[in-house]
Parts: sequence; C-alpha cells; structure tokens
Amino acid sequence: MAAIATSADGDYIFLALEDSGGFPAFLQAARSDLATFSEVYAPGAGSAANVTPSPSNPDIVLFHGNFGTDLTVSTYTISTDTVADISPSSLGAKVANNLAINPSGGSEAVITVDTDQDITHTTDGGTTWTAWDAALGFNATALWVLWSGVYYPHRYFVAGDNLTTLDILYSPNEGAGSTDVSGATVGALTNISALEATE
Repeated sequence: MAAIATSADGDYIFLALEDSGGFPAFLQAARSDLATFSEVYAPGAGSAANVTPSPSNPDIVLFHGNFGTDLTVSTYTISTDTVADISPSSLGAKVANNLAINPSGGSEAVITVDTDQDITHTTDGGTTWTAWDAALGFNATALWVLWSGVYYPHRYFVAGDNLTTLDILYSPNEGAGSTDVSGATVGALTNISALEATE
C-alpha cells in the first residue's frame, strides 16, 4: 500500500489522499513542476486510496482501495488523462488493500481484498479475476509476489493480523498451499505494512 508513488519513468508523482468530504482523491504533479498538483481522479465515494505504478508502462498507474460500490481497482492513463475501472465484480464496499503488478507485463496483477480475506489474480488487465486463496483467515495488509520461477512463476508472501497474532504466509504454488513462516517473534507484533523478498 502506498499513498505516494512515481510513474515508472519518474516523470510524474501521484498522491492518494482524502478530499474534504473524506473520500479518496488522487493528485498528480509533473517532476518538472512539483509546486503544481492537480486532481486526476475523485470518485466522490469510498473509504481507502492507494496508488501503484505499472513497472513496465510509464504511462499507467493503478489506483486501488475502495471508491464506492464494486469499485476497487482503476487504471489511470497519464497521456490521455483517463480512468478505467478494472475491479473484480461484486466486491461491494470491500477494499483492495494491496496490489502487485508483474514487471514483465502490465496486464498481470494480484490484489488482496480485506473482508473477503483473499488473494485475487488477473492476467488480462482486469477483464477476468480468479482467486488464488479465497480464505486467508486474516485481513492482508502486506503482499510480495515473486513473479519468476522454474516450477511455479507466482510464489508469494502475504501478511496480516488474524486478531490473535500476526501471520506471514508463503505460497510456492499460486495459493494451492501455504505455510505460516511468521514465527513467534513476528507473530507477537500487531501490524505489518510492507513485505519484500528476493529470489
């Protein structure tokens, strides 16, 4: 989750915040003019806002969170100043907490959904979404996807608070199975906001 991000080429900075009504709003400034931020998306509803750049396309950033009923993930195209909804269907007021994009192709992404406690995956830019894990058992607040691998190209770590301990799960096989790797020390913590792993 990030409330501030740059486009992949570093030419634009984006802020995800709340407007005066308490709803998500997204602002953009060119690196050449950091004194001037302009609003590029204000859905007028919702409860959470984050921004993630497309690592393979500097013209695209993704907004995720909750922007109203069934609206959780949108792409923003910088050159055309347009927003397109790519949300999974029927999420209601749920929040897309985390979003990870495959750096070798911007059409593949993974999100975690809060009250559904699941991980959802798309390979076609959000036209279709499939569940990797439909019952994590906690509200995921951190996600790290390892996009490459000999046997399984989509290994991931996901973390969150299960109301008793902090869990970090590792799946080597797109959610077909997972192992709790948090241990007693991490499990005793109360919050985790980011994960990072290396090959």
